[in-house]
Amino acid sequence: MDFGKTITTDGISEEQKQTVKFRLAHADMLRTLSTPGFIDALCAHEAAHVVYYEMMGAIRYELLPPRLEYDSQNRRFIGHFAAIQLAEEPLCEPQKWQEYVTLLSRAQAAGGVVGRRLFPASSGGDVGDKEKFRRICAELISHFGGIRIDVESAWKQAQETVEKQLENDPQIMRKIHQRAAELRSSFSSLGR
Repeated sequence: MDFGKTITTDGISEEQKQTVKFRLAHADMLRTLSTPGFIDALCAHEAAHVVYYEMMGAIRYELLPPRLEYDSQNRRFIGHFAAIQLAEEPLCEPQKWQEYVTLLSRAQAAGGVVGRRLFPASSGGDVGDKEKFRRICAELISHFGGIRIDVESAWKQAQETVEKQLENDPQIMRKIHQRAAELRSSFSSLGR
């Protein structure tokens, strides 16, 4: 698979692939993936997640290639760029839930912070990351009961903390660049 040139379309019928909506969505993704610097930004974004999740303990993840899916409820095609997907979320010990939320928020926010830092013209691509953080917080509240998590405040604090850490500790950025190079190589070998 040529990373940035191939988009997985498993689950989309041949009939759906003949539609104008599919062709436009596919062309739009290819155009974005071919934008100079985009693949570097994407790999740095995902590498930042990896590095910050490593700070929470050892992690296992799988690589997801760029893909298009059909959302039958909204009758549209949704594109997903290459990403990492954790095999399992780090465990949250009941008595350490606040520390867990702090570290988790940093791991989720790090991708967007790094994306905007290295590529200021980008949005950082962290809308989905924030939604995932919100979902995990809701699950924690439901599971533990009686705890309160201010998602907006935790997210803002995480962004500020990651930004300061990147400014003050060059070792973190070196790790992110190293992981980004590893991810780029791994993403490129998907499907070979």
